Amino acid sequence: MAPTRLHVQVNPASAIAEAFSEPRLRAAAAGQPVELSFGQTAAALEAGLATAEVLLLAGGAPLHDLARRAPKLRWISYTSAGVEWLLKAGLPEAVVLTNASGTHIPKAAEFTLLSVLMLNNQIPFFATAQRSHRWAPNPGGTVTGKTALILGMGALGGAAATALARQGMRVLGNSQSGRPHPDVVEMSRGDGFRAQLPQADFLVIALPLTPATNGLIGAAELDLLPRHAGVVNIGRGEILDAAALAARLAEGRLAGAVLDALPQEPLPPEHPLWDTPNLVITPHCGLYDPADYAPRCLEAFFANLARFRAGQPLHQVVDRARGY
Repeated sequence: MAPTRLHVQVNPASAIAEAFSEPRLRAAAAGQPVELSFGQTAAALEAGLATAEVLLLAGGAPLHDLARRAPKLRWISYTSAGVEWLLKAGLPEAVVLTNASGTHIPKAAEFTLLSVLMLNNQIPFFATAQRSHRWAPNPGGTVTGKTALILGMGALGGAAATALARQGMRVLGNSQSGRPHPDVVEMSRGDGFRAQLPQADFLVIALPLTPATNGLIGAAELDLLPRHAGVVNIGRGEILDAAALAARLAEGRLAGAVLDALPQEPLPPEHPLWDTPNLVITPHCGLYDPADYAPRCLEAFFANLARFRAGQPLHQVVDRARGY
């Protein structure tokens, strides 16, 4: 069987470009049944697409008119989880799209636990007091017995549920399917999460961005949370009305928030979120492990490549109708 023609395209402006360097890719591909080309320029992309059966993509790239530009292309593997822009690129229906779903699991568990512990221990409040040179004791107790509501029970939400439950927390979950999770005591589906919001000491958003989730958490939903509640967003910035959140933090109608996903990325220096009280911002890197992310991605990719060559169903396939 002939080697699979693989083109790897890395956007040099991507935050993960260094992790997917040409030496690392060629070392990972050594001994694999592939004929590999690598590129970081528009010209390299055109040359690679002309013959590629498989495109491994790190960062954005112009993928319009692929039926003409890549007549042999059958599979695009994207090294990130969010595929919103790819779903708008007009990919040919015959081209399978996979992503890096699940690659973030270990860090998602740790970062969600960290965020909830920060909120429970009033760290956003203390950071705000520190900037104002204010001595303001405000103890928070332990998280044992407190309730976290997780929106989105995929790989990230499931990992978060396990991490929080191990701390003795009561975990509620919500997903489109409502499928049970061993660490979730009460699962809702669809809009059912609104009935759970008043119970939540912490709201964790771990949803993908789709037409259904865009703007899902707005003023009305935030107002269903108790005043002492904290919000964590590890999903996508567009899911949460950040202006409504900021207003409630400033007015004391919510206690704190940790945002790893922002309404604009990078967040402009003049954006009011920077000065919002009781808010911790991390620049969409909370779930990224620079040492292990690329090796985990490549391990999953080459396992998928074996399935691809054997004519078997691929893992991590994106359902275009659902958006993830």
